Parts: sequence; C-alpha cells; structure tokens
Amino acid sequence: MNFPAQEQVNEMNLINIESVKLSCKNCSLSELCLPRSLSDDDLARFEEIVDTRPPIPKGGALYHAGEASQALYAIKSGAFKSVVTTEDGEEQIVGFHMPGELVGFDGVESVHNCTVVSLDRSTVCELPLRDLEALSRKVEGLQREVYTVMRREISQEQAMLLLLARRTAESRLASFLLSLSHRLGSRGFSRNEFNLVMSRHDIANYLGLAAETVSRLITRFQESGIVEVNRRRVTILDLAMLKERVGQPGGTKV
Repeated sequence: MNFPAQEQVNEMNLINIESVKLSCKNCSLSELCLPRSLSDDDLARFEEIVDTRPPIPKGGALYHAGEASQALYAIKSGAFKSVVTTEDGEEQIVGFHMPGELVGFDGVESVHNCTVVSLDRSTVCELPLRDLEALSRKVEGLQREVYTVMRREISQEQAMLLLLARRTAESRLASFLLSLSHRLGSRGFSRNEFNLVMSRHDIANYLGLAAETVSRLITRFQESGIVEVNRRRVTILDLAMLKERVGQPGGTKV
C-alpha cells in the first residue's frame, strides 16, 4: 500500500473538502483505521456512518474539554495535540496525534477531559458514537476492532508516560524522538526523516522541560552526530546512539 510522503502532508491539507470524502476502501490510511478486517458489504455499511468534517485551521479545536462526547475522529491529514488545564490554570499537553490515528477516546464514557487542538490545517473523518455502537451490534468484529484500536492508543500513551517517568531531560527528548520515529514509520512515513509539526515550546511542555533545555539538548544531539535539524526538519543520523540516550542499546523498539 502506498502512503503519502511526509513532505506531502502540507499539500494534503490544501485538498478540496469534496475530494477528501473518499471511500474507506480507497483511503490510504484504511489499514490503520477501524474497517481493515470488514467484508466489502460490512465496509459499505460502515462508510454510511462516516462523515468528513470541514478542514480545521491551525489552532482550531476539534473539541473542548467538558463537551459531551459524540464521536471518534480518524485523522486523515495534519496533526493535533491534546491539552488539559491543571487546577492552577496552567495548560499541559498530554499527547500528540498523527495521520492514521484515532482521537476521542478520552470522552467515550460521557464528556471529554481534554481539548484537542490542530497543529496544522487538518482533516478528520468523524465516527459518531451512537451510530458506531448501533452498527457494532449488527456487524460482527467491528466492536472488536474498536477495542483493539482503543487498547493500542492507551498502550501507546502509557508506554510514553513510563519512558518519561524519572528520566533525565536528555533521555526524555530521545524517547520523544524515538516515539515519533516509530509512530510515523508504522504509518508508512520515513522513520529517519520527518517534520516536527509541534513547536519546541509544545515539545517542552509535553516533556516537562523548559523550552531552552529542549533547544540546548537538540544542539547537543547535533554536535554528537545523532541528529541533524534544519528548522523543523529532523533527520536521525545515528539511531543506535539515540537509543543509547534513552537506555535502549541494541535497538529495542519504542
């Protein structure tokens, strides 16, 4: 299956909304979404409940914390960040979401506990929860697919939290870059060369570091020949050394 090159993401964001409304069967991200194991007939029924929202501009919210949960969203292009507000009013980034991933699981019980904000002009497919639940009772295997995706997303978040817990600042940044490399690679993009759609300030917020620390560490990684950074373009030059920085000698997967 052919996936869009990473540098084509911005071009994808300029696509006309009518042409975005493709069938799930022809979608380049279909194997990463729910319908991948459905029969042709069941896939046609699934497509009937899927809707494509208008493009969300950079900085626009897909949904806000406290809103009633009504759907899951499959990211077709662009990227998002999940933000929670702490008791003292500070905003904390708790996750980043890439093409091919589903968002909305934070609100499957009742209301959303995060605000999800677009990092670039983005498009999503909307899967209404009420329709998805009703269809799951009719289509064998669909509910299993939902649970599989949910477990994958939760496991990914837990793995990143474990990597960040009680680690040095250098190890946190290395963990973050390795996580991005693995997630993008699993979606058909390059594992060694990609754009950081999030700002260094956002990265620092997510990692619990100062923005100056992130910049200093990136410079250190460049001087060590681990990565090359040109604005937001990151090239991993020595994957083994990067894994050593996070304590993963021998190429253990992140």
